Amino acid sequence: MKEEVVVREAKPEDKEAVLEFCQKTWEWGDYIPEVWDKWIKDPNGKTFVGLIDGKPVGITNVTIIKEGEAWLRGARTHPEYRRRGVNKAITIKCLEFAAEKGAKIARLVTDSTNLPAQKALEKLEFKPVAKFIEWENERIEAKPYKFSKLAKKEDLDRIWSYLGNSECFRRCHGLYIKLYTWISLDRKTLEEFIVSDRCIKSEVGGEILGLTLFDDEVSREWRENSIQICYIDGNFESAVDMLKFLITICKERGIKKIYAFSCDYTPIVRAFERLGFKREEHEEIVYEKNLG
Repeated sequence: MKEEVVVREAKPEDKEAVLEFCQKTWEWGDYIPEVWDKWIKDPNGKTFVGLIDGKPVGITNVTIIKEGEAWLRGARTHPEYRRRGVNKAITIKCLEFAAEKGAKIARLVTDSTNLPAQKALEKLEFKPVAKFIEWENERIEAKPYKFSKLAKKEDLDRIWSYLGNSECFRRCHGLYIKLYTWISLDRKTLEEFIVSDRCIKSEVGGEILGLTLFDDEVSREWRENSIQICYIDGNFESAVDMLKFLITICKERGIKKIYAFSCDYTPIVRAFERLGFKREEHEEIVYEKNLG
């Protein structure tokens, strides 16, 4: 007889039982111990726990990242309780919560090698919408650049128009990243990047050839001197030039490490490779479900 999976909102007292089965998710451990307390208190989200016979055996967090969009993360199942419908039951509860909060779209990300997760997501009618490559660079040395600079507010219309015709933007499904969360990039968000001096433009003869969005939330979250490239777009030459500009900024500011994600778009991939960024072996696939 199949055990019943009971799903409820996580409680602070679930922490010990949950962290017990989150110790060996990866070789280095797991990030759940670092975020548990914050997730429990998140006013924009919920952490749901799945129980069998009253024992916590799985969790997932869901949060409303912007109006109309939900993000699911931290799906974990006790190794002894896998393939028993635990994750499915929790995910359904997360989607119900997201819909109640007005979300029209729910997204999450999984590793390209995690075939069981991909099959499970497809059964729940999630669709793969974009694939991303992860990059890192700790070789921060000033490099000569030619036609890149920080964008200004008066550039907003031209940059937004550029994105509207961008093959790279299409392949990214119109998404940018903060930490490990993918969010739709709209005009208002682009403007916020620009006015806060976090948008690099590549421009020649008045024509926008590319843009790079970056942020230092990784530095605040992980307590290290780093930044993250949230989105990069352009041809090979413009991407190389913008990366040189960004690396030079990092050198001037004493930043020690750059994290990045890009879609599998040849000009961008070649630019990262040209400048010696280290590529992660596996790709990340963003899945999406329409909540109507």
